[in-house]
Amino acid sequence: MTITATCIRRRLRGAILNLIYQNHEAQWGRLDDITATAVLERLQFDVYLGLVRALLHDLKERGLVKFMDERNRVTGGSPIRQIQITPAGRDIIEKIGSCPAVEVD
Repeated sequence: MTITATCIRRRLRGAILNLIYQNHEAQWGRLDDITATAVLERLQFDVYLGLVRALLHDLKERGLVKFMDERNRVTGGSPIRQIQITPAGRDIIEKIGSCPAVEVD
């Protein structure tokens, strides 16, 4: 992976985490992968559903978000639902903690 691609993924992880945080703070319903992708596209990020799903799984592996994903036996897809930010994820957004793989503005 190139340095540029690495930086882009760090920024995207931060944008996704920030989006989930804002949604949580506003007490709106929990996000899903399709809504998150649509919002990121409106914010002028060059994303697609597969990339957002991969980044969400990456954030989950780092303990920053949690969600439900169930394999659809008809389509073969794995939609992500009920996305929540964890306390560790909130700490990164609030700049109490840090993660080198996530860049927040």
